[in-house]
Amino acid sequence: MKIGFSKTGLTIDSKKFNPLNLSVNGHGFESNLDDIDVNPFEILGKLAEARNSDMTKQEKVNVIKNVVK
Repeated sequence: MKIGFSKTGLTIDSKKFNPLNLSVNGHGFESNLDDIDVNPFEILGKLAEARNSDMTKQEKVNVIKNVVK
């Protein structure tokens, strides 16, 4: 997986990342809203919180919820 940064936001594997269209293991969120301004560093910081092995599954889901807010 390649993560990139540009003036327009975050890219993952050279595709623009929209936090409103997120899929993990076949489960995900989709939105037909127009692109929104996102801070890629803020998104990465929130996702990095979920790497904490002491977190419960519910706490990790809450981290992902915060990314799509």
